[in-house]
Amino acid sequence: MLPKVSILIPTYNRPFYFQLALQSALAQTYPNIEIVVGDNSDNDQTTKIMEHYLGNPNIKYFRNERNIGPVRNQQKCFDISTGEYINYLMDDDLFHPQKIEKMMHYFLNYKDITLVTSHKQLIDDRGAIFQLNMSPYTSLYQDDTVLDGYTLGNMILKDKINYIGAPTMVLFRKWDLDEPFGVFAGKQSQNNVDVASWLNLLAKGKAVYMAQALSSFRVHKNQLTQLDTWNAFEKGTQDWLNVVSDGPKKGFLKA
Repeated sequence: MLPKVSILIPTYNRPFYFQLALQSALAQTYPNIEIVVGDNSDNDQTTKIMEHYLGNPNIKYFRNERNIGPVRNQQKCFDISTGEYINYLMDDDLFHPQKIEKMMHYFLNYKDITLVTSHKQLIDDRGAIFQLNMSPYTSLYQDDTVLDGYTLGNMILKDKINYIGAPTMVLFRKWDLDEPFGVFAGKQSQNNVDVASWLNLLAKGKAVYMAQALSSFRVHKNQLTQLDTWNAFEKGTQDWLNVVSDGPKKGFLKA
């Protein structure tokens, strides 16, 4: 039997987009999949949607009694999962049907791979496709490329750009992540949560970048402006300072 892949969907008050995300997870061509839904909502709309799916033995659903925040909700999904491999699916993003199957090809046929990522398709609130000609939204490579983990990690740290992408893009082996999601060298990131974990994984092996867009990443109206707010900037700057200063502890940025 092929290894189990856990698709983790942490969600908060986005029932319409969540259901689209869930349907894209259920449409995967890879046969051995578990879906874990962590509901952090303060209303019953997602619970009502899930009532239609709970007969599916491959779906696990929990609702938090109170809002525990996105980072803790993501970690709770991780802890509940039983798959050998993990792929987060943010509740407003979408998987392309062959995403997991195509990414698992590399784990099953190549040695020392700790994460597989891909180019992403950008969609707006209505699902319309659009493009942004700026990093990190453009394709990193034109062909599938296997990269040394330290080489890619050093690129990320020197340029301070998340070349790997958001959690939706990345498939990784669960046991390779030896710190909680979003923690690097014992420090919890506040804004660049995914970067912290990607660096942990890169310190343990190679990465694969797939040139085909295998996920749709939703960019909401005003989201790009919101990302530039002072609070987000301040938290993001501190996160980068932490991972750059702690990078050598994990073997990065060595002379």
